[in-house]
Amino acid sequence: MNAAEDLAPSTPSGGRLWRRALYGLLALVLVASAVFYLGPRLNFGADQPTARAAPPSELDKLQAWLAAGEQAMPGVRDKTEKRIVWAGESTVRTPWSVVYVHGFSASRLETAPLAELVAKGLGANLFETRLTGHGQGYAAMGDASAQDWLADVQEAARIGALLGERVLILSCSTGSTLGAWLSMQTQGPSADAQVFVSPNFGPRDKRSDLLIGPWGEQLAYAIAGQSYGKASADPREDLAWTSPYPTKALFPMMLLVQKVRESDLSRFTTPVLMFYSEADQTVDPVFTKDAFARLGSATKSLVPVSDSASQGQHVLVGDIRAPKSTEPMAAAILKWVEALPKRP
Repeated sequence: MNAAEDLAPSTPSGGRLWRRALYGLLALVLVASAVFYLGPRLNFGADQPTARAAPPSELDKLQAWLAAGEQAMPGVRDKTEKRIVWAGESTVRTPWSVVYVHGFSASRLETAPLAELVAKGLGANLFETRLTGHGQGYAAMGDASAQDWLADVQEAARIGALLGERVLILSCSTGSTLGAWLSMQTQGPSADAQVFVSPNFGPRDKRSDLLIGPWGEQLAYAIAGQSYGKASADPREDLAWTSPYPTKALFPMMLLVQKVRESDLSRFTTPVLMFYSEADQTVDPVFTKDAFARLGSATKSLVPVSDSASQGQHVLVGDIRAPKSTEPMAAAILKWVEALPKRP
């Protein structure tokens, strides 16, 4: 070997080049993973309702108070506003009151006349609420927060307590998520019994989990754009639901669902009757059954529904989606309520 060969730079072998490239790729993957998982996440915020004035305690002032509040909200569609249906003479308290809390993007029309039938069967005053941003059109849906909806369900329970000696909260989908949150609170209004129809403890579409993960907001807009959903060909559905709505309206809904699902559900001790469908295309029945098993209620019933004609098997009753199922479900609810232990 001559001197020139001794001074020549060494060339890495093919194996060492391959290993260097692999290490570089692994480092790049680790950095990219860290950037993703440490990325911004949506935040639920304070676990307390938006502050608002309490309803008047005098029953003869309650109807006017509700009407004034709804008239102050721009663009509330007819038949979606908050309302009281008196069992008989107005301003007379009844042994039971029924409170209806509708689902996300919906209104009190979604399962109507289920709540009315139950209230009539109990001889109860009925209050049907309207969640903030709902029943008002596209833009309003994007302005509501989860805390607004917590305030809505507390207000509804307070009104229920004014209207009746005992309060039955009847809810659907995300309305049931709010009902679950309400009964886990140690202070404030509550319910004597609850009925959940297709409760939302987690959507069936697994892409929804992306919203509550890192870069959730950015991914939502990348996948769905600024708007989600589309108008229905049925004018009754266009009245009862708001669709399309801003994509950002999904954020508080998913944060609420995550908050309740990950809570200690054993603190929910209210008697509860839960209807669900294994074929539900909106919420995942696996989450429903898991949540039911974790509820701390001594009196609880889980009822699978397989005879509803509802498309998508989510809104299981009501004149719009499944009229033939409404009266049988109302009868089942009344039978369950009548079997509840009497107050001492």
